[in-house]
Amino acid sequence: MKKKFKDIFSYYEFNKIKKKKSDLLFIFDHASNNIPKSYKNLGLNKKDIESHIGWDIGARAMTLNLAKKLESSCFLSNFSRLIVDPNRKINDFDLIPKRSFGKKIPLNENISFDERFLRIKKYYDIYHENLKKIIKRKISDGYKLKLISIHSFTKSSENFDRPNEIGLLWNKDISLMLPLKKKLLEKKINVGCNKPYSGFFYNHTLDYQSKENKVKNLSIEIRNDLICDKKGIIKWSNILKEPLKDFQE
Repeated sequence: MKKKFKDIFSYYEFNKIKKKKSDLLFIFDHASNNIPKSYKNLGLNKKDIESHIGWDIGARAMTLNLAKKLESSCFLSNFSRLIVDPNRKINDFDLIPKRSFGKKIPLNENISFDERFLRIKKYYDIYHENLKKIIKRKISDGYKLKLISIHSFTKSSENFDRPNEIGLLWNKDISLMLPLKKKLLEKKINVGCNKPYSGFFYNHTLDYQSKENKVKNLSIEIRNDLICDKKGIIKWSNILKEPLKDFQE
């Protein structure tokens, strides 16, 4: 990883065997709630930034733990989605959110065209350009690559409970979803299919990054109250480890 991009992303390889036939690349778009000082917290207080509006709680440690257990790779964002959301299309209304989960983002409300362009160029473009380079390199090195995006979601939203423990999101590719769903149901896990969000609308990073090279992919959402501490992270990493390991065969 180039040091000049340390505020944009982190990339880790835990592969002990250099020439494995297969590899998983874990991607976590909402891994950080970091907002550079120059943005003055976007007008928010510390509590807001540390909440779910700033990032996906618990899922950074979860992603790293899974990548280590499976001796795979992971690519993590180092900036808050409140700056710009890498899991949105460039023309999406919430690419730079003016509200997030009902909360106003004051310094995003009247963002200028120049500032919008700057954030896209400085964060969004660099994030996706470097992720694409890593994917291309792995494929050219002979890996049979699969992309797994990790996110977390809240137990309730807008006064509606979300009973699912895990959500599996996909758009056009169901090749990884079906076997993982089967294995999780066998473990008596409450699985949501394209819940609590739909992969038809909230799957940009995987859609964009897999399109050119036709890489198999899947997004996994884990309810954040289940992975808010070390005990939960270890438990759910172990639950997902074996079914995900099948994708490396």
